[in-house]
Amino acid sequence: MSLVAARTWRQTDARVRAQRDWGAGFRWLELSVDGAFELPRAGQFVQLLLTPPSPVLLPRPMSVAAARRRDGRVTLGFLYLAVGAGTRALSQLQPGARLAVTGPLGHAFPLDEPGTPVLVAGGRGIAPLLMAADALAARRRSCELVFGARTRDRLVGLSEARERLRRRGSRLHVATDDGSRGFRGDVVALLERVAPRWRQPLVLHACGPHGMLAAVARWALGRGVRAHLAMESVMACGTGVCRGCPLPRSAAARARVRAEGAAAPALRGNPEWAMCCTDGPVFEAGELDWNRVE
Repeated sequence: MSLVAARTWRQTDARVRAQRDWGAGFRWLELSVDGAFELPRAGQFVQLLLTPPSPVLLPRPMSVAAARRRDGRVTLGFLYLAVGAGTRALSQLQPGARLAVTGPLGHAFPLDEPGTPVLVAGGRGIAPLLMAADALAARRRSCELVFGARTRDRLVGLSEARERLRRRGSRLHVATDDGSRGFRGDVVALLERVAPRWRQPLVLHACGPHGMLAAVARWALGRGVRAHLAMESVMACGTGVCRGCPLPRSAAARARVRAEGAAAPALRGNPEWAMCCTDGPVFEAGELDWNRVE
């Protein structure tokens, strides 16, 4: 039996369907792609390649925030901040503009895992978690969503999150570091306060800055709670070929990969390092060495 998994991603042309401001400098982008494109799941990403002339050569990895199939086409949604040459150029694209999309790539959140789903978002990390909430609702499951940021202005899409969760019978819990909205403190402090009220066991799905994810991972590992965390890294190819997105494995993960030996998938990492694009981007908390994650 072959040890190589069937490839599910493909590269295809896309066109900009819509682009608008989402507040606090963030943008919402919608692309229309061929209906044969596989629908991404929450936590997966795609690579977006601007057509020449472009200020950047390499594609940009983008976490998928929405995906639907309708009338023979697939619409993909993205929430992003224009911070570099590539995303600034992306922000200038008008409806009808063409670009290339490769995906879906990477591992998604395991939303079928039993337990009360707890979604933990930091800033723009809300985007794939709203997609996760929609996927859970389609399975007739509600969730608890903990949403944190430094200030109220960084709670991107708060009103939309509140309305979408309300319609789906889920609950939103808000925290800001400065106390300008909701609980005063970070998401871990809020988790510590509210998690004991929820039906056990819990299973966490988190997306946000690496510092926040490390704190969530340590909180979960210290309490025997399953946690899955969507990581970011510099990804040139998104398929494991360039080896440019390493993350440090935990001791247990290193031992497991060494034991797999030749059976380990070739385009994933090595015993010391996981590849964010192919081993992840969603990792179980115990898979990474959080003391070495940057």
